[in-house]
Amino acid sequence: MNDYLLGTAIGGLVAFVFSLPAIVLETVNRFRMPNVLYFDVKTRWGKKLEKHEVFLVALLIHLVIGSLFGLIYVAFVKNDWLIFTHSPYSIASLAVFAVGSWIVAGTVVFPALGMGLFGRLEGERVWMEMLVSHLVLGAGMWLLVKYYQPVWFTN
Repeated sequence: MNDYLLGTAIGGLVAFVFSLPAIVLETVNRFRMPNVLYFDVKTRWGKKLEKHEVFLVALLIHLVIGSLFGLIYVAFVKNDWLIFTHSPYSIASLAVFAVGSWIVAGTVVFPALGMGLFGRLEGERVWMEMLVSHLVLGAGMWLLVKYYQPVWFTN
């Protein structure tokens, strides 16, 4: 159970650190800047969102996806589902997992949230932003696990 919690926390932490530039820019500029580090979620549940609400919803989605990334990766490791690499917590297995999670998020999660396939209803480049985000999550998780790997965080 500890490794699931740690994986979730590491995924959420990496997502949060990755979002810090957007948080700083938004705070300093009081939501006046065009977004450059996250995608806009313009309408949800039929309500047009204000600029600060857009930022908060996008940030929440980003943090939830990061936390789920860590949790589900640990589940893959524990159940030996790393079919392509069979090397838990390696950069290769995290990269393959990142691409797989990007595909699932783009084909299941984003359409379920009303954003279209790979977030296309929110913008032309959302698919690329999502892919980069997932790869950064994988790389960040790899770096943190390499740096802080307790003895019980093994497969």
